[in-house]
Amino acid sequence: MNLINEDELKIIEDSYDYTKFKDKTALFETKIANDMRHNGEIIEVLGVIKGRDPEHDSYIVRFNDGTIEKNVMNCELTFDYHRDKASIETRKKLSQIMKLYELSDKEAEELLIASYNYDYEMNEGVVLTNLESIERLFTEEDSEERINPSIKQLKAMAMYIRETKEYYVPFFGYEEYTEKVIDLILNKDETEITKLEFLNEIKDMISHNIMCYSSNYSLEQPKQGYEKEFIVENKKLMLVEQMIKEEKQKEKKKNKEAR
Repeated sequence: MNLINEDELKIIEDSYDYTKFKDKTALFETKIANDMRHNGEIIEVLGVIKGRDPEHDSYIVRFNDGTIEKNVMNCELTFDYHRDKASIETRKKLSQIMKLYELSDKEAEELLIASYNYDYEMNEGVVLTNLESIERLFTEEDSEERINPSIKQLKAMAMYIRETKEYYVPFFGYEEYTEKVIDLILNKDETEITKLEFLNEIKDMISHNIMCYSSNYSLEQPKQGYEKEFIVENKKLMLVEQMIKEEKQKEKKKNKEAR
């Protein structure tokens, strides 16, 4: 990301072949990983630094969380967009909550998926009655692996549900069930860590090691001189994945018994 502050923006306005816009907005969509947290936002387009042709123009934009970025490409912006007021406002709320909880790019992307699933569930009249019903929102329907959100992600989702309820209410069971689950989540201690979260952290570290010891991005062949380390780390990965599978089964059984 090429983030800048207001002072740097002023320098750009005075020093470049810059055209300043007023009340100009656009729909933002990108495939650049660091910026995907802003996909779907209706953003403020502050101006453009002219390039040698329109494809090389560099736009400066303000995202919904207040951050300013330069070097946004024309292909990432749709000026002729159609969005209703509710979807614009709820997406803005989500971005502000992402910033409030200081979510990483991966955490933000998973929260974005959860918000899409939540919107679908609400339009289908589904009532979120327990913690697991909110946890499930983070996993896409066709995904083979279930996402286990962190406490920070759950708090962000709970706040999003509370902050946007005016766009879905009245719906049956909110006060009786959903509000109680939200309170439960928001009162959780963020310093707590579950066994599953701990195992997933270990898995991420092992996966990183395998990438370092691999000869290429396929992760199928070891780098010369690191054959032994490559084999050991892959065995560790198999072991921790089995432990994660067993822990998920335990949690699933516990949730069923609780219901």
